[in-house]
Amino acid sequence: MASFRKKYPAVVFVIPLTAGILISYFSGINLSFLPLWLILSILCLLVLMILFVYKPAGKNRMFLYSYMIILLLYGLFSFQYRYHYTELDNISSVIDDFEGRSAKIKGVLIQKPEVKDDRIRLSIELMNVDEQNKSGIILATIYQNKYKESPLAKLQYGDIAELQGKLEDLPHQRNPGEFDYGKYLRMHGIDAVFTSYGFDNITLAGYEDPGFYYGHIINPVKNYSIALIDSLVGGDEGEYLKGLVLGERSNISPEMKENFINAGVAHIIAVSGLNVAYVIIIIWGLLIFIPVRYSYKVIIIILSLLFYMNLTGNTPSIIRATIMASVFMLAQLIERKPNSFNIVAFSAMVILLFDPRQLFDAGFILSFSAILSIIIIYPVLEGWLENLDWYVSLSKGGSIRNALRQTIILFLGTLAAQLGTLPITAIMFKKISIVSLASNLFAIPLSNISLAAGFIMIMTSVCSTWLASVFASFNSFMVWFQLWLIEVCAKWDYSFVETYFVDSLLFLFYYLILITVMGLKKHNFVFRTSIIILLTLNFVIWKDVLNKSSNAVITYLDTGISGSTLIRLPGGTSVLINPGSSGLKYTSAERNIIPYLKSSGVSSLDLLVINEMGASEFRSLDYLCRHFKINKILVPDYYRQIMENKKLSPQLSSQNIQFITSSKIVNQKGSFRLYIYYDSLYKASSMLSEFAYGETRFLFDDSDDLPENLINSAQVPFDEKVNVLKVSGTGSFDKTSSELLIRTQPEFAIIQSRAKGRKSKATEIFKSGLTFLGIDAVDVIEKGSVIIESDGTKIIKKDWN
Repeated sequence: MASFRKKYPAVVFVIPLTAGILISYFSGINLSFLPLWLILSILCLLVLMILFVYKPAGKNRMFLYSYMIILLLYGLFSFQYRYHYTELDNISSVIDDFEGRSAKIKGVLIQKPEVKDDRIRLSIELMNVDEQNKSGIILATIYQNKYKESPLAKLQYGDIAELQGKLEDLPHQRNPGEFDYGKYLRMHGIDAVFTSYGFDNITLAGYEDPGFYYGHIINPVKNYSIALIDSLVGGDEGEYLKGLVLGERSNISPEMKENFINAGVAHIIAVSGLNVAYVIIIIWGLLIFIPVRYSYKVIIIILSLLFYMNLTGNTPSIIRATIMASVFMLAQLIERKPNSFNIVAFSAMVILLFDPRQLFDAGFILSFSAILSIIIIYPVLEGWLENLDWYVSLSKGGSIRNALRQTIILFLGTLAAQLGTLPITAIMFKKISIVSLASNLFAIPLSNISLAAGFIMIMTSVCSTWLASVFASFNSFMVWFQLWLIEVCAKWDYSFVETYFVDSLLFLFYYLILITVMGLKKHNFVFRTSIIILLTLNFVIWKDVLNKSSNAVITYLDTGISGSTLIRLPGGTSVLINPGSSGLKYTSAERNIIPYLKSSGVSSLDLLVINEMGASEFRSLDYLCRHFKINKILVPDYYRQIMENKKLSPQLSSQNIQFITSSKIVNQKGSFRLYIYYDSLYKASSMLSEFAYGETRFLFDDSDDLPENLINSAQVPFDEKVNVLKVSGTGSFDKTSSELLIRTQPEFAIIQSRAKGRKSKATEIFKSGLTFLGIDAVDVIEKGSVIIESDGTKIIKKDWN
């Protein structure tokens, strides 16, 4: 242990710091009520006590352990302060006061505006709201009014702007497994979100100088570089080059981002070590002609790296690369042998000391896991190859052999990074690229050339626009060629595999197996292979045990305007009630339903029941049919003629669609029964469906026309108690009668549609009425998905968030 402390001191210190942050986050404790001065006083007092108590020699071990405890406490308290603590006048404390009404905010733009074709996104430090002084950071999105054209004001970093629109709290996680956008924003210091429609809702009210460094150096240089790339390159090629050189990725199209992920080369547009290397090479090349001491050259290079780090937005990857490069050069300057683990640990420690929330940032996690994977795994892979005669022979001269050796080294580096980050990327992106090892062989060298040419283009433009245009022309072709190759790799049918099945258990077993494989030697091959087989068998057994359940699981999903519900039975049968909704730019089938189906292990739907269908639901149904296997669809007979006359997609037209003409029992298998209630004479546009599992019953009322027509019918046994009632629409007594509620006596009433304007008032009255009747009203839109399990005799509402 003593030798480890001496060899890896930075590692020893970063571990308790990280542990403190993790304890603070996962414990769920909130110590934000403690004043900052008290926390700092406690830490300072502990430091002084340790210095006093352990001053005598011979107590170095206890001295070290005491400081590790202080670092743990610092990690715990600093995360509490950064994540939970808010000022008394922070907007988040009074955000509910602005619900349902417009607000006028005024603040300073603290980042370069993100401008897209139909909207602009602003990060604003608040000055006041409705003329009342408030603090906090607002993420504002202003959409273009499609019915009224209005010019967009030219905005820049430091502008003071006034905006009129809707001020809201951070969004909650809507469905299990979905990206928690609200938590992401909070981790990045955002206190509330703001939405407005129409660029005329933005008014310039002044300018606040951000300081000489940012106002007169960083921002002008960045704006100049962006404008130069736009004018000389432009298009998708220009957006890619801006991401490559400047870390400016805001206008990269979703299609291009998807191509990069599918091809496994998304790391290329993350400004990191390669960019830092080129800055060092360029500055060092310029300093060769200047007769100054080596130590001064190192200081100049480090200052240049800090400038470039600020220029590219201070992302975790560029901060990590800058610190590592600086420490490496300083170690050489003082003639100390640099240690890779210490350099990486020191870089992480510096970042976490300033902002512990970065530990949960995707860029931080991927950047550090990738560099650690290369440091740990690459030597093992190369050691295996060193035992092969043909590989050793490649180092014995010849340009072809040397080129082949360099290609293998590049391949091994990519493989090492892939092996170390595989489950992390699988969980984050829900897919892993199959072609990444091949695509990186050309993507990395070509991006190196484009990066170098991009730097040269910007630097030469100061002296000669013509010379810059020459490099721009060359780079335009290079970038176009890269994007074309990446698209070819990404569009291949088997370019990636979806990884919704990856969970924490697989994550754990993967790294256990990887560690075991990395230690394979000739003398322990049989033993370690046996361990790998045992670990694999244990994973299969535990996975099967944990997934076994005799309960039916009913998930009421949050899909926006209209709801969708997934029913999963113990035998593997899956039933979906309603296909969700859609808007002009999204479908809930794509955004919510299909991801949840895949993450739940559902590969195909046995049955889709559509109780009611408008244009919004039809678009979502069409997408669902085109991208997911459905064995059978039930639709009210009302839509037969509509669907026969409408031009359907091939996937939808080929579906096994059954039009319901009367009430019936669709399925009666064991303890599972599904009833459909439909009035054949009235031929309404909606029907009711009821799922029964054992003695528990779940009624889905999606009727937009007279439900009493069915309620009073002898076909419907509504005198039996219903455990859960999914009410019609946004929840109101106009849609769900008191008679229905009294007759069914549900334990829970689920509201699954979004209420806006006057409907929100009716929803609140409805909720109050349900509470008076002793019914638990659950608003899916307000709280997120609702998961209810039934064992056939009783139901349990599960907590998932």
